Amino acid sequence: MDALNGQFSHFLQQNLRSLRRRFNLSQEELAQKVGLNRGNIASYENGTAEPKICNLLKLSHIFGISVVDLTQRDLGEENSINEAIENQTYFSRHEWELFRLHLEHSDELQEFIKSIYACYQFKAKNMSEIPRDMQFLMSSFDQLHDAALTLLSHYQELIDLLKSKVAKPAHPHTPANTQPESL
Repeated sequence: MDALNGQFSHFLQQNLRSLRRRFNLSQEELAQKVGLNRGNIASYENGTAEPKICNLLKLSHIFGISVVDLTQRDLGEENSINEAIENQTYFSRHEWELFRLHLEHSDELQEFIKSIYACYQFKAKNMSEIPRDMQFLMSSFDQLHDAALTLLSHYQELIDLLKSKVAKPAHPHTPANTQPESL
């Protein structure tokens, strides 16, 4: 409800100014990074205008904090800024280990499905006459194989998406050991 009472603008104004200074950016430099002009940034900092949501997202990405922290949290203190940055998207060692295990498991699953299907195709090719009930089983196996490949493809897309989100260069203020040496 604070956002409805004007707190939204208050925190946004002071947070933009604090973060911009913390990152040693002029209004002009920040405006270029967001794709705006200097006057837009000045207006946001003075409270005479509020950014569109797409620009809020860009600003939060530039500073490595959430939109919620940017707009609804007082980041005036140095440790508040550090906490907001650290809380954004960094993983614990345990989470990195789980992520690495999922990557390995994905590769193993792909190889397993390939080898089972290759074995199936070899056996099917070498059968001279296929009984009717076996044809049904073979058709079911083909459908199961297609479903497994589809699921594996979706699983891989999720892993790739996560990898692209976490494998980006470390934020300038990222604490040590929050990103893996390699994925």
